[in-house]
Amino acid sequence: MKIRQRWFLAFASIVCFCVASVAQLQEQSQVIPNLAGLNIPQATAALNRVGLTLGNQSSEPWSEAAGVPQNTISVQSIPAGQPATAGAAVDVTVLRSPNVSLSYDDNDFTLINNTSAGIDFNGLVFGSADGTPAAFSATRWAGSLDAAGCAQVWSVIRSVPKDVAGCARINHWLTTNNAAEYFWTAVNGVGRFKIVQNGVERGNCPAAPAGAATMTCDIYLPSNASEDATPYIYFAYTPQRLIVFNRSENAFMPLNNTPLYNNNPNLTPPHQGLNLGDSNLYQLLNPVANVAQLAPGQCILFTDSSEADSMTTPQPCDVIARFDMPASIAFWTNPFDIDSVTSGHSYSCNAATAGQLTICVMPR
Repeated sequence: MKIRQRWFLAFASIVCFCVASVAQLQEQSQVIPNLAGLNIPQATAALNRVGLTLGNQSSEPWSEAAGVPQNTISVQSIPAGQPATAGAAVDVTVLRSPNVSLSYDDNDFTLINNTSAGIDFNGLVFGSADGTPAAFSATRWAGSLDAAGCAQVWSVIRSVPKDVAGCARINHWLTTNNAAEYFWTAVNGVGRFKIVQNGVERGNCPAAPAGAATMTCDIYLPSNASEDATPYIYFAYTPQRLIVFNRSENAFMPLNNTPLYNNNPNLTPPHQGLNLGDSNLYQLLNPVANVAQLAPGQCILFTDSSEADSMTTPQPCDVIARFDMPASIAFWTNPFDIDSVTSGHSYSCNAATAGQLTICVMPR
C-alpha cells in the first residue's frame, strides 16, 4: 500500500521544530545499564534511554543454572556501570532453548522445525550480518511451517526436494536465481547471516564456505511471530497534543505496517495517509531509537504547533521523535482511521475533546 503524505510535504517548510537538541540529550552524564535478565525490547529501551544502541545478538542454550529467565540476556559486551559513549553499540548474548535447526552448504539451505507446533513465517527474514546485500523473506516459502516440517531454498536448480537428516517431510521448497537472496553462502560474499523476526534477532550463524560439508546452526523461533510485539497500537491525546505510546513493559510496538489516515476536512484531497514508522516525518530527538519499532516506554509526540518550546506529553513517556503540525490539519482533531495489519480491518479513533484526555487503543 502506498501511503500519500502530500499534506506533510506541503507544510514541512513552515513547521518549527523548537525542541531540546540531540547534542543536549547525548551530553548528559550516563553509564552503561545492566542488561542481565532483560529481553531484547527491554534492553533496547534501557540502552536508547542513555543514547546507546543494541548491537549484535548471539544466542546460547538456556539452563536453570543460568540464573536468568529464558529469552533474556546473560552477557553484555560492555560491562554495566562504565561511562557511556553516545551512539555506541552494546553486543549481547541471549539465552534461548533452540527449537529450530538450520542445515546448509554452499548451495542448499534447509530450516527444520523441531517442535510440535507450527511456526509463523510473517516478519521472519534471513539476511547477511556483515553488510553484504543479501536477504530472504521466509514468506517466500509460505505464511507458516507445520509442526515437525521443513522448508528449503537452493541457489541451484532442483526438480524435487532434497533429503535432509531430521526432515520427516519437506513442506516448502524453491530455487532462486536471485543472488540477492543467497544469504547463507560465502560464495556470495557473506561471512555470517542473522535471523530476524519483527525486529528481534533470533540467531546469528556462520555462512557456508565454497565446497563446505553440510553445516548446522540451532536457533529459537517462537510459534507466534508477535511474541515480542504488542498486538495493539496506543494513542493518548488532547486537542493540542497526541502521542503514539508503547505502554508495554516487555514488547516492541511495530509501526511500519499500520497506516493512519487523516480525515481533517481542511485537507485536499481528504483521507490522506501517513506511515507512522517513516523516520522522514519527524524531528528525531533520539537518533539511536527506531520510530518504526517503539521500545517499551517510548513514544512519538505530535503537536498542533502551539507551545513549541514545551515537551509536555499527554502521558509520561520517553519521547524519541516529534512532529509539529499546523493546527488546521492536525489529524486527531477529527476522527482518524488506522488499517490493522494484525486483523486486516480498518478502525476509527474519536476526535480529541476539549479539557479531556482521550485514549484510543486499536489492533495494530
